[in-house]
Amino acid sequence: MHLVIVSKEDIAGMNIKDWLLTMGDFEEKRLNDFTLYFGGNFHLAEVKKRLIYVDGIDLELKKYVDFDKIIFASRHSSKDERKIFSVHVSGNIGTADYGGKPYSLAKPDPFTMKNYVLALKEKLHRKPEFQFTMEVTHHGPSEISTPSAFYEIGSTEEEWRDEEAAKIVAESIFEAIGDKRNDWHVAVGVGGTHYAPRQTEIILSTTFTFGHNFAKYTFPHLTEDFIRKALEITETNTIIIDEKSTTSSIKKMLQAISESFGTEILKSKQVKREFCIY
Repeated sequence: MHLVIVSKEDIAGMNIKDWLLTMGDFEEKRLNDFTLYFGGNFHLAEVKKRLIYVDGIDLELKKYVDFDKIIFASRHSSKDERKIFSVHVSGNIGTADYGGKPYSLAKPDPFTMKNYVLALKEKLHRKPEFQFTMEVTHHGPSEISTPSAFYEIGSTEEEWRDEEAAKIVAESIFEAIGDKRNDWHVAVGVGGTHYAPRQTEIILSTTFTFGHNFAKYTFPHLTEDFIRKALEITETNTIIIDEKSTTSSIKKMLQAISESFGTEILKSKQVKREFCIY
């Protein structure tokens, strides 16, 4: 059972919530710190805090509701004000400037994320001014032990309040929840910019999906132990690299991991060529 979590402080999340509540019958229960909506296909929780600061929320909510996967429905903010739908897993590589803890990673949900992306892809024509993009691992909450990911609308209040954008995200979440396909290949991504263009192409058009992704700007913080931690929590032994942006020192580190643990290192070009589904 999935639990969708939104924040009362998040315009986009509340907008998505309102659409999701039209997709079934729900029993509402108000508690001190959150409101729960119990449904037949999924449950929903509305919390007071910003989502980036809800470390351990899964353990707290499991006292009141049963679930095994989390969908964080949220806004995305950026100075470039691009109109996007985005997905990513939360966590921190170096410092924890926006919630969570340093060098801490949330448990990913790569299968729901993949099924969501494919559902969303079929609806992008309804908002042609929007683009879909993956983002790399960043911001809290990092202390989440239940499989989870963020599903976002960006990047300004205009987009957060857009009813059609919220409806598209809600419909795609609903379809992903109902899609039980879990035979996708899973990888940890290394390289690229914050918006991970190679990983975005791969999740849209191949049999691969992702857990954590580490942009080039995180390379000073990456260590063998941390990459192994990311592989373990993602439950994969495959790394896909953006070969043009991955430095020689990182490639050397990944090769050492491969030799020690049998980790499969794939180049993004190879993946797009050999695992294409469209």
